[in-house]
This record gives sequence, structure tokens and C-alpha cells, in this order.
Amino acid sequence: MSIKKSVVLFSGKGSNLKNLLENSTNIKDKLMYKAAFTNNPQAGGIDVCHKFSLDVRVCDDVNVNSELSEFLKEYDPDLIILAGYMKIIPPEIVNQYVGKIMNIHPSLLPKYPGLNTYSKILANNDTYAGATVHFVTCNLDQGPVILQGKYAVPDDSDESSLQTLTHNAEHIIYPIAVKWFANDIIRMEGEKLLLDEKLIESPIVLLIEQSSV
Repeated sequence: MSIKKSVVLFSGKGSNLKNLLENSTNIKDKLMYKAAFTNNPQAGGIDVCHKFSLDVRVCDDVNVNSELSEFLKEYDPDLIILAGYMKIIPPEIVNQYVGKIMNIHPSLLPKYPGLNTYSKILANNDTYAGATVHFVTCNLDQGPVILQGKYAVPDDSDESSLQTLTHNAEHIIYPIAVKWFANDIIRMEGEKLLLDEKLIESPIVLLIEQSSV
């Protein structure tokens, strides 16, 4: 069986990118990270790519979607990983790679799609928060959920501490989801998730103890 090809899209510091690359050795016979793409010439993730000798395509926002399309055409990936990529991917690209695009979102979807997650958690006095890995569809943050990492919100939380806890949760669950994809454990069918060919009706949730984060 051929090794799957993956590319990573990012816009910022690249912490999830770095974490995925650091956890890639256990799937090296199943999936290889071939390149990365960013819409931000100042993104810290560019240095991460250089550190791991990963090819990176850097563009600006003006021609981002046309350049992304060319990038994907060049690498023909089996899996596109969004790791803090802050641009909405146009429907023509999503539909071309349906079931092959994975994203991480800093909330327990379907709660709080979009931006300003941490302020919403605090405003609503939520008991739990976390992160969600999901397949990407044309509906923002509404694709089939693959895995969630859930933690109890400490009483003294602020936006900064929630961001730290959520990033750590992301770093736990994203490599697991990618490993499942690499090993053909998960796939998207329609708007549903199949795990070992069984339909998953409710999100799979990993409860993360505070000592783990």
C-alpha cells in the first residue's frame, strides 16, 4: 500500500504544525508530510518548516486561493491539514478534496463556531471547554466531528489561560485523528463520520485531566 501524502496549511505560530511533525514518526510508514502552505509571510510556522526541512509555500492574501489551488494541484495530497489556517477555503477547493480536509477548532463544536471562542466560554460560565477535530465542508465549522478533547474550566480562568489549556488539548487530539486517517480507521461519508466502517452518531470525546495539560 502506498504511503499517504499530507500537506499542512497554517497562518500563525505553527504550534499544531510543530506538534504534528514531532509526532510523525509513529505513522511514517502510513503518511508523510510533504509540504506546507501559509498566507502569512510573517508566520512563525515558516521557521518550524525550516527546522523540520519541510517545503513551505509562502504567499500573500491577494492571490491566496489561486496559489493554494496550484499548490494542492502540485502535491495532490491525500490529506489536507488545517493548523490555524485563518482563511476560509472556497467551495470549489473543498468540494474537490471532500473527505480529505481536516481542521482543528478551539471549542466543543457545535458550540461556538467561528471566532472569539474564549470570551464566549467565560461569558457563559461554561463548566467544560476543549477542542474539536473535524472534517471540513462548505459550512463553516460544521463538518463531521472526528474527535474532541474536553477539560474542566478552572474557576480562575481568563482568555489567556483558556487558550493555553485548549492548545494543549489540541496537541493531544490532533495527532490521534491524523493517525486514524493514516490507518484508514476513519473516513467521511456524506455528512457523517465512519470509524471502522461504523457510523458515529455522537462525538468521540477524550476527557483530559488538568494534570495532562
